[in-house]
Amino acid sequence: MTDLVFKGQNGQVLTNSLLVAEKFCKEHSDVVRAIDNLLQNTDNECDAKVRNMFVEYTEDVPQPNGGVKSARRFIMNRDGFTLLAMGFTGKKALKFKLDYIAAFNAMEKQLKALSTPQTYAEALRRLADEVEEKERTKALLEQKTEQLDESKEWYSIKRWAKEHNMNWRSINWRKMKALSYGLGYEIKKIFDANYGRVNIYHINVFKTYFQ
Repeated sequence: MTDLVFKGQNGQVLTNSLLVAEKFCKEHSDVVRAIDNLLQNTDNECDAKVRNMFVEYTEDVPQPNGGVKSARRFIMNRDGFTLLAMGFTGKKALKFKLDYIAAFNAMEKQLKALSTPQTYAEALRRLADEVEEKERTKALLEQKTEQLDESKEWYSIKRWAKEHNMNWRSINWRKMKALSYGLGYEIKKIFDANYGRVNIYHINVFKTYFQ
């Protein structure tokens, strides 16, 4: 049952869109579409929270003709899975949800047992390490946020919209992504204090979009 979930680098219990599609007997493209809908249909207050539940990545998939195709995947935490699974209905879906909940609980229990300090000295060292890690993460976030705020060549959709008095929802991120690839610009990811992990696009992509 625990093969439905896995441990992330930060000790968080995670799953991915491939595992969800396989367990719920769905096409992977349908699961990706459902996640896209969640990410696109949130309001400003919930947007950052929902986006922090999912991390998108791509994977090269071998094709019958010998080539490869870049395929979209998502990693999600427990909250992301719960939100996604709300849209899955039926008796089988209920059973699969319960299986997933049991898998999350089992993995979290296992990780908690492994992480429990055995001595007072170990507990103090653990606390000191956690404080140091939080301070390091905070400094990194502030540095990256400053980089995003000061950049004159790279913009997130929300920052561009704000600076141009626009509604950010009017900018189609899929079109922005396609234009970036077409113009030869990479799509960078950066942390923003207000929005969490966001995509940023080169200024020329925005200029082309609004031509």
